[in-house]
Amino acid sequence: MARAQQNHITNIEKACNHFAGAFLLPEEAIKQHMGSYRNAIELQELYMLKHEFGLSMMSILMRARQCGIITNYRHKGYITEFSKQRWKTREPGTPYPKEETYLFKQLTYRALAEAYIGESKAAELLGLSLIQFHQERKLGKGGAASHQ
Repeated sequence: MARAQQNHITNIEKACNHFAGAFLLPEEAIKQHMGSYRNAIELQELYMLKHEFGLSMMSILMRARQCGIITNYRHKGYITEFSKQRWKTREPGTPYPKEETYLFKQLTYRALAEAYIGESKAAELLGLSLIQFHQERKLGKGGAASHQ
């Protein structure tokens, strides 16, 4: 029973990985960049695609396998190489930029503009000192807001 449950969980995980890959890097897009079938992929190609799509090189390799661009055998070879180089947890080169959301910050400034909160509360919500908040509010030192 436990083995059947484990297989079920594994199948769900595979389905989720496939869905995420298709959503983040559609088959048409990856084939446009890599071609329909490849015997080999240069690491520099993976690095450039990593920055273009905001995915890890490992994720791009997995998606290439899912789309039939590389074989399972070739995919395993790359995974082995990544393991030898210790790239499974820390890939080479600079990481792709961390995604930043502005919604909370935007809503805080909206609440300030509509006088629902004061400057002190806005600074507190944004995790800034009042001096830092005043500088940011002016778009830095002598920023665009001071020229209006």
